Amino acid sequence: MWYHEAVIRWRQNLCGWLRAGRAPKKEPYSFRGTQITFATKHGKAEAAQEVFARILDSTVEPLSIDSDTLGTFTGEIERPGSMLDALRGKIRLAREATQDRFVLVSEGSFSSADGFGLLVHGIEMLMLHDSLTGAEIIEQYISYDSNYATATMTTVKDLDLFLNRISFGPHALVLYPDGVPLVGHVHKGIQDRGDAHNIFTTCLETSPKRAVVGMSDMRAHLNPTRMTAIRACCELLARRLNTPCPQCACGGFGIIGTSPGLPCQECGAPTQRSRGELHACPFCAYTIERPRSDGKTYATGAECDWCNP
Repeated sequence: MWYHEAVIRWRQNLCGWLRAGRAPKKEPYSFRGTQITFATKHGKAEAAQEVFARILDSTVEPLSIDSDTLGTFTGEIERPGSMLDALRGKIRLAREATQDRFVLVSEGSFSSADGFGLLVHGIEMLMLHDSLTGAEIIEQYISYDSNYATATMTTVKDLDLFLNRISFGPHALVLYPDGVPLVGHVHKGIQDRGDAHNIFTTCLETSPKRAVVGMSDMRAHLNPTRMTAIRACCELLARRLNTPCPQCACGGFGIIGTSPGLPCQECGAPTQRSRGELHACPFCAYTIERPRSDGKTYATGAECDWCNP
């Protein structure tokens, strides 16, 4: 989970500050009225501009980076590592192109939540990087509203059913012949039904298996449903940036992890379920534990190692 990686990174930053003989920033810093650079290849700045203007009176300007060099949804280029690794890779690309203090990047991940593809689990994650302090402010949004889907098809009828499934038109389509190398054979950004039929036929003729693989195009600028989720994540991040630290009053105070030990309602023993949420400041060492946001105060016996070994 990104929380655990973020906690480690936060502690490393703190140790670096202390070894350098300087404390983290003492003067309160507000994100209100700042300029933020959104490094993206797929128009994601559009999802942040209204939100950051409304909540922080801040401006968001796009910066074009070739994030496909780090990996693609369609798999021609593998993207190894975690979502945090991908975010930091995008930060590195952005830092090669700009000296702006605040750079924002985004990463999405999609998978089947039920193992059958009927319920899709989507995670959007944002990272704001401060070049002056090295601070990373991370927020995530989890959604089950997604058109993410894949299918192997052999007929045009299969294709038409799949197009309806992914809300084709506003949402783009990806097609490629089954059984051939991906590089050079993937057709992305298809939004016209006639084009979809023609490309499907070409892919079918190319495939040694006489089958075509289709998937929803998950690039944000071609997927309104995903753009809505990114906008929701931007809302969470903007509100976090507008939350002052109780100790140093800098913005960006929020959750960085969880603490285990939620007591079992049957025997009272601590369980591995989270007892509370750890909230911290990205600019100072202040950390507090707060109750779970869902209000849960006990774990069930099924979640307890003693009651359910």
